[in-house]
Amino acid sequence: MLNVRTYMADSGLVSIGGTSATAALYLATSSTQTLTIAKVKVSVEGVSSPAPPSNGSVFFALCVVTGTVGGGASVTPTQIAGPALAAQTTWTSGSTALTGLTQSTEVWPFTVPFTAGASWADDHENTGLEFPVPISGKYAVYFTAASGAGSGCSARVCVWFAE
Repeated sequence: MLNVRTYMADSGLVSIGGTSATAALYLATSSTQTLTIAKVKVSVEGVSSPAPPSNGSVFFALCVVTGTVGGGASVTPTQIAGPALAAQTTWTSGSTALTGLTQSTEVWPFTVPFTAGASWADDHENTGLEFPVPISGKYAVYFTAASGAGSGCSARVCVWFAE
């Protein structure tokens, strides 16, 4: 019998309001807990005014971060399988601006078209490509819009993980 707990953390809608890197989802493991990321899905959920150029894109990256997180909105991961226990990792959404973080090493990059409904998911479960997050690890998924960001533009990040 497998004794692993799996979860999904969802950033909710995060505004694409400019062309600078924006933290969409932050995670921090405790000094006694690790986790393994099995899947990352990124998407552009809404695009309105002004409409971005037809060749526009949004770049997403999972990065190591330093600093102390401020702001943001608390995220409660949804448990998918395993013995019932709340996730032991701290997750914070950029749906309210995240502050105090410095973006460092990029460990997972992907670009999607700047079009409503555009998405990409990397599934690593049982492939040997799962991404291990060490104890006391701090990471954030950032996005950067190349151009055309305005009101009504939003992104979402979902991460499936095991503890």
